[in-house]
Amino acid sequence: MIVSRILGIDWGSRRIGVAISDDRKSFAVGYGVWSSDEAEFFARLEQTVRDETVELIVVGYPLTLRGEVGPKAREVDGFIKKLEQRGYRTKRWDERYTSQDASRALSRLGVSQKKQRGKLDMPAAVIMLQSYLDESRAAPTDTTD
Repeated sequence: MIVSRILGIDWGSRRIGVAISDDRKSFAVGYGVWSSDEAEFFARLEQTVRDETVELIVVGYPLTLRGEVGPKAREVDGFIKKLEQRGYRTKRWDERYTSQDASRALSRLGVSQKKQRGKLDMPAAVIMLQSYLDESRAAPTDTTD
């Protein structure tokens, strides 16, 4: 039996936070912060998908606070389109508040706001992917034939 994983991506114009699920798809862990340089990103992604047997890429979708698609979400749509054009299976996932949640968690660990700059991408990806995994497990399954 081949074990597969789910990759979580917190896309940004400068950095991309990456998280990955365990093989049971129960827990998300940090995987790294990658450059947003397109060639570099897709080379790393291809290698990771192969090495980790990734079946799905969950991309953080930055809806506005009112739950609407705004300019940032449209940028992410362009990124998702590039993923899908390369044959990757994707899923948009609401990422509202993940950066704030990551910042609060780091603050509780004693990391100052100043030192958090540039360090929220991976924790935000972990929080976003964990939210997806939790929701996926909680969703009722169809048992009809």
